[in-house]
Amino acid sequence: MADWFRRRVGRDVARGEGPPDDAARREGATPADGFTEEGIREALRDVRDPEIGRDLVSLNMIRGIEIEGPKVTVGVALTTAGCPLKHRITQDVRDRLMMIEGVREVEVDFGVMTDQDRQNLMSALHGGRAEIAPAFRDESKTRIIAVVSGKGGVGKSTVAVNLAAALDRAGHSVEILDADVHGASVPVMLGALQKPNVVDGVIFPVESPTGLKFISMGNFVSEGQAIIWRAPIVNKALTQLMRDVYWDEPDFIIVDMPPGTGDVALTVAQMIPKAEALVVTTPQADAARVAVKAGRMAVQAHLRVIGVVENMSYAECPDCGKELRIFGGDGGERVASELGSRVLGRIPILPDATGEPGRCLFEAGSSPARAFDEIAASLAATKARKRIKVL
Repeated sequence: MADWFRRRVGRDVARGEGPPDDAARREGATPADGFTEEGIREALRDVRDPEIGRDLVSLNMIRGIEIEGPKVTVGVALTTAGCPLKHRITQDVRDRLMMIEGVREVEVDFGVMTDQDRQNLMSALHGGRAEIAPAFRDESKTRIIAVVSGKGGVGKSTVAVNLAAALDRAGHSVEILDADVHGASVPVMLGALQKPNVVDGVIFPVESPTGLKFISMGNFVSEGQAIIWRAPIVNKALTQLMRDVYWDEPDFIIVDMPPGTGDVALTVAQMIPKAEALVVTTPQADAARVAVKAGRMAVQAHLRVIGVVENMSYAECPDCGKELRIFGGDGGERVASELGSRVLGRIPILPDATGEPGRCLFEAGSSPARAFDEIAASLAATKARKRIKVL
């Protein structure tokens, strides 16, 4: 059975979202659903559309089930004929149905939704046109973590993607919004440069090889092409990303904010008033000073500063394991003190961290990954503050 299927089903069971017998199925027990059309349909509720994140049955994508002896043929209606994840859906359907006793062969027969079916589906998923997607609204349970910094070069984007990976490892659903339009780096960092799939005006997040979903303006332009836009155009583009992208109301959305306290950063903060700010700095005094300004901008936009991350905090001596504060200073503590917050974590430097495309996630179990795991656990344990509307 595919690793993706194991991870997703296991995660749903842990949350109590999957059918009650999912755990038994994963352990190899005979499924209770049985080898019937009704049982096959029930089993397919475990198979999710990779882009939309919901099961094929509830999405009305299952259009027929035929049983001929030990062979099962499943008809699946895709949103578009050129669906890039057709092979993955085929594999996940086969993996799930082959778990049923008596099934020896599975065939998936693909068709395409009618225009009306597609419009109905997109309307049901996206809730119609609105200023922002449901996940960003106050009533949603999705927590928005805005990763901010006073200037570039402190590792803000590295912190954003590795925090998302740590939350994912902990079993939380998480997606990333790359709001740093002029310096969009998330696609390269995660090794996923393909253009997003767009269906009837709804944009679906790109999925990286590690399974993290994200959206970035970097996926809409050619690699290396500069985005030379003035603030009004950037603001319009970000509004579209928060309005037209299908955000599946995950547990967390990590927003990689533009650095500094300029117009774009302020606009993004004002567009997501329920967001919580995570301030990134390095140990140096100059980095700490501008990080404080970024934190104060967040406070002025009525965001809660949930904590501070000190990146490139130290290096570990390969011989004795001693922490070497090669940049000196205590920038994290200074920023936290000024903002009335706390340092959630200090991220060490790895000498072999190359930053090559697709290799910006720290390996699970490494000292930086453990630091991010602790930050993720701290964030998850902190309750989101209910926003007080300012009159």
